[in-house]
Amino acid sequence: MNLHGVLAIYSFEMNRFLRTIFQSIASPVLSTSLYFIVFGSAIGSQMTEIGGVSYGAF
Repeated sequence: MNLHGVLAIYSFEMNRFLRTIFQSIASPVLSTSLYFIVFGSAIGSQMTEIGGVSYGAF
């Protein structure tokens, strides 16, 4: 196994991940949170409990 090559690829991939960390982690978390906030506010109060579980708890 070529240790120098493995370290080079590892370094390149870690740098790429750090450059795109917002798109990799923060963006999906933000869009999912906004989805739950918007739809929870819009239809959450109009939904009844289903199987004893409220919309917010679900």
